[in-house]
Amino acid sequence: MRFTPEIIKGMQQLALEQRRRLGPRAPWHVGDIAWELRQHEGREAEWTFRLWHGRDGRVVAWSWLKADRGLLEFDVHPEHRHLLDEILDAPDAKAANALTDDAEARAALGRHGFTEPGWALHFNHRDVSEAPTPPRLPDGFRYRTVAPGDLAERVAVHRDVWAPSRVTESSYRNVMAAWPYRGSLDCVVEAPDGRFAAYVLVWPDDENGVGLFEPVGTRPEFRRRGLGAAVCTFGLQRLHEEGMRHAAVGCDAEPACALYESIGFRRSWTITSYGR
Repeated sequence: MRFTPEIIKGMQQLALEQRRRLGPRAPWHVGDIAWELRQHEGREAEWTFRLWHGRDGRVVAWSWLKADRGLLEFDVHPEHRHLLDEILDAPDAKAANALTDDAEARAALGRHGFTEPGWALHFNHRDVSEAPTPPRLPDGFRYRTVAPGDLAERVAVHRDVWAPSRVTESSYRNVMAAWPYRGSLDCVVEAPDGRFAAYVLVWPDDENGVGLFEPVGTRPEFRRRGLGAAVCTFGLQRLHEEGMRHAAVGCDAEPACALYESIGFRRSWTITSYGR
């Protein structure tokens, strides 16, 4: 099945339901799905999707095979875990992920040959029942959020942080047009020369009151000044102001994990990739 608007709607519908049921252990956030799908403009031909529907027509499971990496992403409703073997029956998949403490999913992965552990992604959460106060910035720097006219600079800072990056002005325009993107939650620290020094894109889940930080970055020349922690604290303040009371962020490297811990996040669970 090829990518369509109905696919992303069904995937996000399940993400909302999972968050209601599982809280911090929900494997996906609606923002994860929007970011992952919308930033990769022109790569849709490399993807294969499968969706499973319940009797009421709602999506109860989905899989997404990324052919360029052979990575099989998936989500499955707790009441439909019997679908795991069908989901993992994907001959072209070279890797798939599972919570490290999810014995049922790991057993299913093993039955399909996914036995070699690879990278680990840690998910962290914190309460935002009170709005934190962002720290004072160096002279000439300021906090602000992204406006439509900032597209070129917003893409430039992302490409500098994550070089080499496939994100383009065209693909980021798609991100900005996608639900649930909100410019008032696309947070940056602006340097005296007008460039963006650091940023965090906060994705809102208003239904469950959870904001996701994805992605986060600081331009190389502005690192080691506390700007990453500062812009994330600004992001926490902004999501509180927009009505959300919980925040989530993932990290796979100790420096990033330490940064999030320094501003109040605590590790909730870990996903591990298994190869075959």
